[in-house]
Amino acid sequence: MPDTNSEQYLLNEQVSFVQHALPGLDAGMYELQVNQQIFQSDGKTPISGEAYSNSYTFAVTADRFSLSSPGSVISSIFPNDNASGEFSNVLPHVVFKKETFPWTRYPTIDEPYTPPQPGKDVDADVPTWLWVLLLDEDDQAAFPALTNSITVCTTGDLFPIAAYSGSKIPANTYSYFYDATDLADLEPGQLTTDTINVVDIPMGLFWQLAPSVEDLELMAHVRVVSLINQPTNGDSNGEPTGSFSIVFGNRLPNTQRKTKAYLVSLEGLEAFLPQANGSIPSNPPATATDTIRLAVLANWTFFSTGQPATFVHTLESLNGCTPGSGVSASNTNIRLPYDGTNKVVAGAFNMGYVPLNETMRTAEKNVAWYRGPLVPYSNAGAAPLKLPITSPDAATVFDPTTGMLDTSYAAAWTIGRMVALQDTSFSTGLYNWKKGLGQQVNNNVENTVMMQHFNVLPPVTLQGARTHTAAPLGSIFKQTVLKLKQ
Repeated sequence: MPDTNSEQYLLNEQVSFVQHALPGLDAGMYELQVNQQIFQSDGKTPISGEAYSNSYTFAVTADRFSLSSPGSVISSIFPNDNASGEFSNVLPHVVFKKETFPWTRYPTIDEPYTPPQPGKDVDADVPTWLWVLLLDEDDQAAFPALTNSITVCTTGDLFPIAAYSGSKIPANTYSYFYDATDLADLEPGQLTTDTINVVDIPMGLFWQLAPSVEDLELMAHVRVVSLINQPTNGDSNGEPTGSFSIVFGNRLPNTQRKTKAYLVSLEGLEAFLPQANGSIPSNPPATATDTIRLAVLANWTFFSTGQPATFVHTLESLNGCTPGSGVSASNTNIRLPYDGTNKVVAGAFNMGYVPLNETMRTAEKNVAWYRGPLVPYSNAGAAPLKLPITSPDAATVFDPTTGMLDTSYAAAWTIGRMVALQDTSFSTGLYNWKKGLGQQVNNNVENTVMMQHFNVLPPVTLQGARTHTAAPLGSIFKQTVLKLKQ
């Protein structure tokens, strides 16, 4: 039972959803203007010619067309790379370690919100600049120009040739700098020779799949979750909770299709994004026969098997039953096949037992039976174990029909102990109880030693003897010193 009085228990169950986490300064160039004016002693009259002014230019850098260190930015992806399962009802997404990352840039041309006063929050929804794009072979069949493959190029290949003569961008292809006339849109630290990954999408397909700015306002959020008993790879720094930002896609994967997922940038592409009602943008810079080039920050592949991937159908398939046929399988145990003639062994296999190698405490090699804790049949005839069980060996059962040991209960006991010790409230209570019990044993031993060597008895009545009352602690020490001096 969890300790309901413990805040730790509530912390383990806590998940908080946050609208967004805006950075203090967005990525880009800034100019700081500093003015100083000296006044007369009255504090109102300025001194002529004593005004000073200076300006400073600085930049806030952040990942733009690639991730400089993917491991420090991305915490996880879903579905996992090369995963196979029932993903047709989930939106693929990316979890970021940096909670502000989805809002360091924007898909709009202008800043999508008015910066608030210091100490105030932004209540309006803020669109993210990231998008999880999904493509499969059906898209390639509908748009033969689509290759679904990553192209390695440079940042310079995002510019039109009119802005950068070294650009190798294909004809009728648009990208982030579609209206640039020079390289002024590059930020400090960015070079035209920087290697990036891109994917070229036919504009007609892009308008079918791309989210609107209004959609992007709802496709990212922050989650504050408990890190207690969670594998955080050392990123928690000992903190009980952690904040992660999540960016979702807007398309469900097709079943029985190999899907490719791309985390792409939509920075500044507002003019190409569909309208809120899903229709193509008004007065777009490109036509449906053109192509748009997107920078790929991460990509992975997975396969959606559809409904047959459910546990029930998988179990039926393992037992020779056609999924969805309505015919019950003769045996629903997950078991190993056995083609031998030994009926005892065949019965054990049909009940889900497996023979496993075992190393005894005496270093001897042995073979023992094992099965999982759940069985789809009555087990009322099994011999009950004697409780309490002090060790896994005490839960080991000898099977006289095969002359082998059954370690199923021993394994279940070990699993139960591990699960119990994982509960902080239980493990802490157990430690305190053992510590108190040890202290009690030490006190009893000390009392016995004092009684035997210094004639200091605890407050108990011994049969055939008079009642002794334990002396005060200070008196005991005095008597002990006197005895040692004698």
